[in-house]
Amino acid sequence: MLDKQTTSLLQNLNKICGDGSYKVLDKVDLLSKMPKKYKTDNDGLNSMISHLQERNYLSVKYTDDQVYCLAVLPKGRLYEEKNEELINEKKKYNKLIITTMTLSCVASFIGAFLAVIVFKFVF
Repeated sequence: MLDKQTTSLLQNLNKICGDGSYKVLDKVDLLSKMPKKYKTDNDGLNSMISHLQERNYLSVKYTDDQVYCLAVLPKGRLYEEKNEELINEKKKYNKLIITTMTLSCVASFIGAFLAVIVFKFVF
């Protein structure tokens, strides 16, 4: 499982190198594509890329102070697909919960209303 910052980097890399071929990427461009809330710097970028490389999400062919030459491996592309599936399942689950709660509230209101009407006619 990857943290949100590394997942965001992997998503950006999948957009750029989605076909599996090696691409030369400027570090400044990668840093500019990262969300501002993470405040990613050059050292953080290096550690995230080495983390992804160690876990076989990326293949880094060449790196220096300015550029990376890397490709996203199938495991990296599969991670994003699974992540999207999990998000879709959560949305379905939340929709089911809201529907169930709404129908339960309506049914309990109708039941209470009918109970009051029956009580008034009987007593």
